[in-house]
Amino acid sequence: MRQLPGEVPTLGRLLAEMAQARRDKADTAEAEYAADGHPVRILVDWDKNAVDDEALYVISAYESAAG
Repeated sequence: MRQLPGEVPTLGRLLAEMAQARRDKADTAEAEYAADGHPVRILVDWDKNAVDDEALYVISAYESAAG
């Protein structure tokens, strides 16, 4: 995922990255979800034998746009 320094990706964008990683057969592409269904942790590791290719996102301080 291309991202500018300081840019915060949306949850949708992070989930899209994970879905693409699954389609591209990444070694790991997984998410953990809160009870309300929003992701709280997203991990993508393209190659388990490579160094520094993984991305881990931990979602905290989530507030629903609905309210």
